[in-house]
Amino acid sequence: MTTRRKFFRRLMGATTLFSLSALSQHAYAEELSDTFLQMKNMNLNQAVQDEDMWKKIQAAYAVSKSTINLNNGGVSPQPTIVLDAQKKYLQLINELPSKFLLRTFPKKRLYLRAKLAKLSGCLSEEIAIVQNTTEALNIVMMGFDWKEGDEVVLSKQDYSAAKVGWEQLAKRHKIKLIYVSLPSPVEDDEKIAQAYISKFTEKTRLVHLTQIINWTGQVIPVEPIARICELARTKNIFSLVDGAHSFGQINFKIPDLKCDAYATSLHKWLSAPIGTGMLYMKEDKIIEIWPMYPSEERNKYKIEKFENKGTISLAKQEAIHSAIEFYYNIGAQLKEARLRYLKNYWANQLKNNERIKFYTSFNDRYACAIALFDLIGSDYKDMSLKLEKKFMIHHTVSKVEGAQGIRISPNVYTKISDLDRLLDALNWLLKNS
Repeated sequence: MTTRRKFFRRLMGATTLFSLSALSQHAYAEELSDTFLQMKNMNLNQAVQDEDMWKKIQAAYAVSKSTINLNNGGVSPQPTIVLDAQKKYLQLINELPSKFLLRTFPKKRLYLRAKLAKLSGCLSEEIAIVQNTTEALNIVMMGFDWKEGDEVVLSKQDYSAAKVGWEQLAKRHKIKLIYVSLPSPVEDDEKIAQAYISKFTEKTRLVHLTQIINWTGQVIPVEPIARICELARTKNIFSLVDGAHSFGQINFKIPDLKCDAYATSLHKWLSAPIGTGMLYMKEDKIIEIWPMYPSEERNKYKIEKFENKGTISLAKQEAIHSAIEFYYNIGAQLKEARLRYLKNYWANQLKNNERIKFYTSFNDRYACAIALFDLIGSDYKDMSLKLEKKFMIHHTVSKVEGAQGIRISPNVYTKISDLDRLLDALNWLLKNS
C-alpha cells in the first residue's frame, strides 16, 4: 500500500502546476490508491462485479458527460493522470526543445522500452516504440526483400489498412496474396490453425495473423497462433501478428505467441497517449527487415533502426509510463475479466432476441470486450445513425466478409448505467423500426 500511495503522490505532485484543483486531485489519488489495494485483496469474481469500486476507476477518466463512448476499440481516452503527464512533458520540451528532444528524452527511451518489454514478457532489445499498429505492420511489410511469386497467407478479416498495404505490395512486387476466410464467430482452435496451415506452400514467405479481429471482436486464442507460428518457423516463413486490440485487453505475453513480429497500438486498450504504438521483433529476425527510414549500417542488428525517423514529439512517449503504471495497478487478469463482464452484461440481454444476430462468440475463450451485431429487418446503418444522434451513444459500424452491423466496445470507465442506456435505446429502435 505504501508503494502504491507513493506512486500516486509522486505522479499527482508532478502535475500540480497544470491543475486547477490540485488539492482535490491529491485527495483523489489517495482514494484511488486505496481502491487498487482493495482490488488486490478481493477474489476475481467479487472484484469484477463490485460497482462501488469501479466507480473510483471510472472517475480516473475525464470523458464526455453528454455522449456515451462505446467505441473504445477505435481510440481509448487516457486516464487524467496520463493526459496530465503528457501536458507536463509537452510544456517542459517547449521550454528548451533541442536539449530535451535531442539529448535528454532519447536516453530515457531505453527505460520506457524496458518497461514495455517487461509488460510484454520479452527483451527490451526486441521493442521499438512507434506511432500505431499500422506503422508497426508496415515496417515489416515494406522492409521485406520480396521476390516475384512470393506468397503471403492472410485473412479476409484482417484490418483494412493492413489489407490495403498488402494489396499495394502485391502490385508493386508481384507477390501473391493467399486469403483465409474464417467464420464469424469461430470457436474451434483446430479449425483456426488448419485454415492457415493448409495454405502454406514452398513459396510462402510470411503469414499475417490478427489476434483480435477488430470488426467482430473475435479472439484468436494464444494456442492456435503459437501452433501456426511454430510451424511457420520450421518452414522459414516469417510470422507477423496484428495485436492492435489484444495488448492491454487480454492477459498474455508476446513470446507465448511464438511469432517473429508483433504490432500494436498503445492508445487503444492500454489507454496511453494518442499516437503511440509498439513493434516487437524477435532478436534474430531484426537483421532480415529493412527499416522504413534508412539507418546507419552499424544499427542493422538493433531494434532502434525502426525508430529512426527524425524529430518527433516525445511528450506522449514519456506519458506512456503513467499508462503502464495505471494498467499494472488494475492488473491484467482483472482488467480482462471486467471488460468481458461488461460485454456480456449487455450482449447476454439481447442474444435471444429474434431480431438480433451476433457475429461475436459468447464463449469467453473467443471474445472479450468487443461485440458486433446486426438488426434483422432493419438497415444497421440507419439504426447506427439514430443511436448516435437521438441517443448520443458513440460507437462504430463494421462490414467485412460474412459479418456486418453495429460494433460496441466498452472500457473500464464504462458504467453499467451506460450499458442500460444502450439497451433501452436498442429496444426503442427495435420497436420503432
